[in-house]
Amino acid sequence: MPKRIVRFLIFLSLSCASSATVLNGAENLPVKKEEKVLSIIQPYDKGIYTEEYISVTFQVDPDRVDTVKLFSSENERATIEMEEDRDTYHYLFRFSFGEHSIRAEAFKNGKRLAREKVKIFRKAFLSKYYRVAPPGYEVKFFHNDKMEKRCDMCHDMSVNEEKGVAFYDISESNCFDCHQSLLYKKFAHAPTVNFVCLPCHNGKTGEKNRKYRGKSKFLYPDPIGDTCFKCHKKNRKKWLARRNLHDPVGAGKCNLCHNPHSSDVNKNFLRERVWELCTSCHADKRSKKRYIALFKYRKNDGIGIDQKFIEGDFLCITCHDPHSSDRPYLLKEDYNGIENVCLTFSKEALR
Repeated sequence: MPKRIVRFLIFLSLSCASSATVLNGAENLPVKKEEKVLSIIQPYDKGIYTEEYISVTFQVDPDRVDTVKLFSSENERATIEMEEDRDTYHYLFRFSFGEHSIRAEAFKNGKRLAREKVKIFRKAFLSKYYRVAPPGYEVKFFHNDKMEKRCDMCHDMSVNEEKGVAFYDISESNCFDCHQSLLYKKFAHAPTVNFVCLPCHNGKTGEKNRKYRGKSKFLYPDPIGDTCFKCHKKNRKKWLARRNLHDPVGAGKCNLCHNPHSSDVNKNFLRERVWELCTSCHADKRSKKRYIALFKYRKNDGIGIDQKFIEGDFLCITCHDPHSSDRPYLLKEDYNGIENVCLTFSKEALR
């Protein structure tokens, strides 16, 4: 058979097949996209977080997975058995400051089907090592219409809080299920205890976080000072009436030293114990031994020094008011006799 005829027959057969496809409408049939076996919804990959407890939320194909194993870079792990007719699960991990990873692995009958990993950065408000995230990390928000749709099948994502009214049973708050870990510390701020969230998380922004406007329903103004002073009115009146303000107070950065939700340190919700807290900024004052040596030297030089300073039973706030003062160096009135003790470090005192 001549080559010319062969080529024509091949062309004709391809044309007929193409016409049949068009006639049957096959080109309009949607291609079914296979669902992922496993996906981590929260936390976001390369996201920045501030709280100690972080919830890991993941989604599975319930027909193909019977077990999921979670691993954190803090050497915590969990094995979660799948339940019938459920595809989304949560687990809580605790993280120290810095860069971490979370890994999830999906199994069926002991065989691993999928693996997913995310990296996170837990930011510290104070530590110079963890105050700034590495390149590539960014603040990401969950509470917007797009992301909340992923959870509204199981959770009521609406706000059921009445202005100025605390919950009789805080578990009735729509925020409680996901954010109850805020109560896991020893001391909790009154709004947190009562899950009264909206006075602070009002969706507004301040000078320091305007770039995030509209990205979350529950933003809070940064700096947060004016928001805090709406309740702490007496403190505002007292502190701002004095001549000298501590820098964080003047800048409205209450949450630099205080965790507005809860703390394991004390009832003032400090982020660290006093000495560690103050010296995270005032690093040159970190060593208490230098002060004890200086106090002993001054006492031997005839200056009247209380014995507690010699024994090391003092904190920064023993002499200084951490908020404001009418005296230089934020000194308290109670310590008239030693205001000049710390100003000069002699070589002899530090031997």
